[in-house]
Amino acid sequence: MSESTLLSPSLITPDTISSVDPWERYQRPFVRDLAYALASPPVLNTWVDHQPLINTPTVTMHSAEFWQQQFASYQDRLALLDTTKAYRDLTRFLMNRPSPYRLGFHFEGLLHFWLSDGFAQGCHPYEVLAYNVQLYRDKQTIGELDYVLRNHDTGEVEHWELAIKFFLGSAPYNYADWVGMNSRDNLERKMTHMQSKQFRTVRVDIDDHDSVKIDKRIAVIKGRFFYPYTDPSFTRPSWLAPNLPLHAWYNGNDLAQLATIDMSQLRRAHYVEWFTKRSFYDKHRHIIEWSEDSPPESGLYFEGDRPLVIYRPKVLVD
Repeated sequence: MSESTLLSPSLITPDTISSVDPWERYQRPFVRDLAYALASPPVLNTWVDHQPLINTPTVTMHSAEFWQQQFASYQDRLALLDTTKAYRDLTRFLMNRPSPYRLGFHFEGLLHFWLSDGFAQGCHPYEVLAYNVQLYRDKQTIGELDYVLRNHDTGEVEHWELAIKFFLGSAPYNYADWVGMNSRDNLERKMTHMQSKQFRTVRVDIDDHDSVKIDKRIAVIKGRFFYPYTDPSFTRPSWLAPNLPLHAWYNGNDLAQLATIDMSQLRRAHYVEWFTKRSFYDKHRHIIEWSEDSPPESGLYFEGDRPLVIYRPKVLVD
């Protein structure tokens, strides 16, 4: 990217970065992550079917108000987890799951703990009937369902499919233009996969319940989205949830962009900090320097408390 007009993030999205996120009140890292998993808004206003010619059942999404209600109902329990030995229960639960340090599995583990623990505590009506339910075709595994729940308020069986995504946006900012760091994943592709694979399931076989009919399908998609710092045409897409925080991403090949970052406050984030910042790492901040011959690595950084992404697009050479 060539030199261009550098815009302040506040000029692009003045109302999208909260200074007092509710998970910031907690001290223990996994409690902060759990609070983030609950209190953070969904990515989308509503579900969109990107392949309308495929005959699939209706998919819905919980509103931001739903998640705020769940967070409020669970706050007393979060306080206990944060201040007592009950934290060990959360830690053991997460560490005993497969691949606990992968972001997607960590998100699943956090919500699984809340589903199981919250139901036992009477904080919500969702009983886990099964999770990671394997799907087969001709004796071959073709996928799995994240969670099959019974909603005791309605009596319905609900299938929840989860995703946590950290996407970088580019013009024209349609669903397919929000892309993962590896460039192989984007929002439209993820939604299409959910719609055409997991959400086509009508019945599932569950231990002790025989065959269970699914009454409702719910997509739970959360995460952090990053807009390009230098795009003066950026307008927040109408389909994004209005209270989803947006952060900036910087082109790591453009030294003019990088020069606008306060280097004295910058540090590279640890992998798990895509969820919530671990402030204790600030004490071990290393001085970061770069040049044309030694550009920065792509990844998540913190400028003080502000999250940002530095991404180095591949430069095509004729």
